[in-house]
Amino acid sequence: MSTLTTGTYEKYGASYKTLTLTDGEYAFTVTPEKGGMATSFTKNGDEYLWLRDKNFESTDRPRCGIPILFPNCGKPDDGVHHFNGAAYPIEVHGLADLVPWQVKSADDTAIELTLTPNGLTKFVYPFDFSLTMRYTLTGSTATLALTVVNTGDKALPFSVGFHPYFAASKLDNVAFDIDAATCSESAKGEQPAAPETITLTRKEGSADSIRLMTGVKSPMRFTDSGNGHKVTVSFDESVFTNGVLWQQDAESFVCMEPWNGWANSVNEAGHHIELNPGESKEFKWSVTIG
Repeated sequence: MSTLTTGTYEKYGASYKTLTLTDGEYAFTVTPEKGGMATSFTKNGDEYLWLRDKNFESTDRPRCGIPILFPNCGKPDDGVHHFNGAAYPIEVHGLADLVPWQVKSADDTAIELTLTPNGLTKFVYPFDFSLTMRYTLTGSTATLALTVVNTGDKALPFSVGFHPYFAASKLDNVAFDIDAATCSESAKGEQPAAPETITLTRKEGSADSIRLMTGVKSPMRFTDSGNGHKVTVSFDESVFTNGVLWQQDAESFVCMEPWNGWANSVNEAGHHIELNPGESKEFKWSVTIG
């Protein structure tokens, strides 16, 4: 059984309260004020997540840890969503990772955080909603469950995803074990069939490398021959239909991400989720390290 402890993260003049679940040699840390996201997952002190130096401490969008993507995954066309004939500017990956979350409860069994609309969210996303993020730890497996509730009086359109940054020795050392129907570098146009072995090699001169996959089977796995890490991302295939691999030049991480939409999905009929007033839906997945 896990045990809850509280702490404080302090660096570069920033200070955040942290909540950590520990089960034997494994520890999983959440930082509610920083987009409600997970910020550490260790085995005997060996870190499996990645924090971007100074980005985490700043007010910028966190590009590290495990950001929560809501109400969109990626950046919609022209950077806007269209609702009832009006255009609403929205950040890459939405709003949930930009604002502090509130602690609903925290004990040895789970950490639960909540997010509800405020002036900022209504400016970019004119809907009423309630988000609850529940984190648990059982041995080497952390389970992350996001529940979305439509608290308004009109349909709630959205996509959900997670953007875990996993520590990596270097890209050449990482081997993926992923079964998907399609795999490409763009969600636009016809999608080519996925190769038998999916890789994340980088084109010469490119700043980053990306693979967008549909029909992804659970779990997705990778191993790193440099640091010895093995990471497994498991999920409900009916909830998370897409997967993303991403890496940025000169940075020691790889992202292996469960999504259920693409960048422009909220603008496209039939390509996103809609909840009627009073309805709710849970999006659960897990990370196992070893």
